[in-house]
Amino acid sequence: MGSDVAVLDGSTALVTGATGGLGRIQAFALGRAGARIIAADLDLAAAESLVADLGEEGLDASPARLDVTDARGIEELFAGLGGGWIPDILVNNAGVSIRQSALDATPEVFDLTHAVNVRGAYFVAQAAARAMRPRGGGRIVNIASIGGLVVDGPQSSVYDASKAAVVQMTKNQASEWGRWNIRVNAIAPGYMRTAMTADLLPDAAVEQRIVDQHIPLGRVGEPADLAGPVVFLASEASAYVTGHCLTVDGGWLVAV
Repeated sequence: MGSDVAVLDGSTALVTGATGGLGRIQAFALGRAGARIIAADLDLAAAESLVADLGEEGLDASPARLDVTDARGIEELFAGLGGGWIPDILVNNAGVSIRQSALDATPEVFDLTHAVNVRGAYFVAQAAARAMRPRGGGRIVNIASIGGLVVDGPQSSVYDASKAAVVQMTKNQASEWGRWNIRVNAIAPGYMRTAMTADLLPDAAVEQRIVDQHIPLGRVGEPADLAGPVVFLASEASAYVTGHCLTVDGGWLVAV
């Protein structure tokens, strides 16, 4: 096996929710590995700003507005891709995290969470697979969570249920699409220091308690901790890996 298995030269990668803390890091990681990037986000201005930042490093990128809850919008995005912009790689990163107790969760929060985290991820992956199939294959990385594997904190039942669905969705997609050389895997991050986890890590004392109780590596994750895993799953370095959920959690699950 050569030393260039994690090089993505000539590939195109679509990242949804690209302007968030995790999406941004993944866009840069894939771009630095050689992929051209489609930075898709609900906020087009933010996507354009990200593309400008990628361009400052000489990375090839294009912005796109995408509401993953809009099935027609997903279809229109893929229908409008041409030339070298049809993705070989999809990172299904768009997501929401709204914390409510199981007794207080509202239908509105439940529906929004599942519309983005499950339905959106499902139909973006479907559209990507339809585009990848006639091209001889591709790689899909669904962003799940350790909350899809264990109870990861208080008031997490709606979010955790959505991420458990992403884990199972990944397995089914891998099983069905492997015959077309479409590999589908998931990444399950632990607590990462992003805007989405600000309410889970409100101060240093709470953070230290979580680290002491749950994280053998002794620190909360940083978005940069996903750079290597996403390039691995998007590249030939993982050529015989599909249907897998890779935990990137500092050891949270082994400490349960």
